This record gives sequence, structure tokens and C-alpha cells, in this order.
Amino acid sequence: MNQRLTVVLFLILVIVSTVIGSREWRERADPPGELSLSNYSGEGGDERESISVISESIEPPKASSSSSLQHLIGKTGREIENEFGKAERKDPTPYGYTWWIYSTSVNYYQIGIENDEVVAAFGIGPSLDLDTIKIGQSRKEIEEKLTLEKEVEIKTEEGSFLFTLTEEDFKQRPLSKMNDSEVIQLYFDESTNQLSSVRVMNNKILLLHRPYDVSYTGQLPELPLLLESEWKEIEKGTEQQIYAISNQLRSRFGVDKLVWDELTAGVAYQHSKDMAERNYFSHISLSGEGLKERLKKGDIQYASAGENIAAQYPDGPAVVEGWLNSEGHREALLNEGYTHLGVGVYRYYYTQNFLEEPY
Repeated sequence: MNQRLTVVLFLILVIVSTVIGSREWRERADPPGELSLSNYSGEGGDERESISVISESIEPPKASSSSSLQHLIGKTGREIENEFGKAERKDPTPYGYTWWIYSTSVNYYQIGIENDEVVAAFGIGPSLDLDTIKIGQSRKEIEEKLTLEKEVEIKTEEGSFLFTLTEEDFKQRPLSKMNDSEVIQLYFDESTNQLSSVRVMNNKILLLHRPYDVSYTGQLPELPLLLESEWKEIEKGTEQQIYAISNQLRSRFGVDKLVWDELTAGVAYQHSKDMAERNYFSHISLSGEGLKERLKKGDIQYASAGENIAAQYPDGPAVVEGWLNSEGHREALLNEGYTHLGVGVYRYYYTQNFLEEPY
């Protein structure tokens, strides 16, 4: 999947190549191709800059060791319920597994279940249990515990697969093998050089996500074919995941959490859908409408507003961590002036609309 990133106030261009051969195939699923940050002050007002807010992280209580992310792969649904309780929500994915969603006062988990077995897990939060590493540790501390390499080879019954990380991949989202059948993906905050969140998954899920360039001999697994009704459920779940993870990041930096706004989410969804169906990536639609016009058409009042967009990320956790490592989008995520958020997802197109209440 090719990707592009566009920023209105801070322009970032990422050029990614895709190579297809008879026995070699390369794909980029991380980071997004284009991101756009549009900020408006007042209904019909001028553009304004976002303000980046950085503060000390919260010191939370220690999580139970039974919830250690590295030991979840292979567990049954019953075992997960015994450790975490009933899931708050169960979100389908385009990869065949279902995210079981759990959140505490400080931590947030997505546990991927397929055929009653854990195949993936994502976690973010200051007291997340990760055995020998922890959220907030420096890159140097992590590298003392885990081996991070620019090439990672995995082998399955279907073939041999070599993932090659770019410099950006290696800095922001390196990969490490936990054993012959499982990997751990580390998301780093480049601004602080600290561990931001973690994903673990088995080899099959890594091959379905394809977050790095991959060359291989053999056969890649195919994505399931989905009905329109199934996509609707996937998109709704992903919107809520992006909302939750965005608020996790705001809490980390001492910024008030955002309130979900359903009308604004509808505006964001229509823009994601329009970009996907009309094959473009921009804050300005092919009809010439920008964020200000879309919010006005939705009869949404605001004192200021901003927009982040992304395309071709594999899922919600990946896209939010991508925004965190893009200067303009990071400032929108951590802007203390914003009070409300609407998220719209259509297939692999993502839109965040931030609002500051007008009173």
C-alpha cells in the first residue's frame, strides 16, 4: 500500500515505493501517506497555529503481572476473561480476528481473538505490564533488554519472509522476535525517545498487516473478503479505538481528555469516504470544500477547529502513533484548547476533527 502525508501548516511528504515481482513483493503499511492539519479560529475565522502541550507523565499503580502483554498470545478467550473480565466492546477487524477492548483508569488494551485464541494484542498506558520493559522507558533502556534489528526474518509453512525496516521504521516502530512464532512491535515517541505503546502478534497477523517492506519465497496469506455490513462494524470500532488512544496520549502529557462528538464524527466520516471513493488525499475535497465548509454544512458551531487525516495505515493504533510522530498532527493531538473530537473511518482512510467549544 502506497501512502502519503500532507500537513497544511507543517508539510510533510513521505515517498514510499511498492515493488512487485514474480517472487518478491514489497509493501508499506506504516506510516500514513498524507496527513493534513487544518486549524480554524471561530466560525468563518482565520487559520491559527495549534499549541503543543508537554508535561510530566502520570505515575500510576502497578498492573497485575497476569496481564503481561508478552504472555497473552495463544491464550483462550476464557483465560482472557478470567484475567481481564468481560470485554467492554468487541470490534471486528479486516484481518479475521476480533479486538476485545479493555480499559482501566490508566491503561488501555486491545486483545485480538481468532478462533478462541489470542493472536495479537496492543497496549498503551503508564502501568502496562510488559515484563522486562515498560512504557516511558528510553530507547537505550529498551535496547538493553530486547534485540532490535533492521531485518527480521520469519518462517512459516507457507514460506520464508524477510521484513526490512527503513530508517524511519527503525526509529519509530522497530520489530523484535519473541520466539519463532511471535513478534513484538514497539512504538516510540520520537520527540521524547521513549516507548509509547506496544503490540505483540503471531507471525500470521504480522504477514496480514505487512507494516514493513517484505521480500519472500512462498505465499503470503490473503485478507478475508468482507461484506459492506462487516466494513461498517470495523469502521465504527476503529473510530472508537482512535478516540480512546488519542485520549491516552493526552493524559500522558497532562492535557484534558476530549469529549466524543457524534455530529463531528459524521462530518469526519464523510470526508474519509469521499477521499476513498474519489481517490484523492487532501483536506480540500475535489469540490473545493475544506474543513470550515464541511463543519458549516454539518451545522457545527466552534471557537476553533482542526483536522488530522491519514491513509493506508493497517489499523487505529498504528495511525494514532503515526500522528504522534508528525509535528503538526502531534500538536493537534495535544492541543489543550480543543475540547471535543469526532473520528471518521472509511476502509483505510482516517479523519480526526477537533473542536473547541464556542463558549
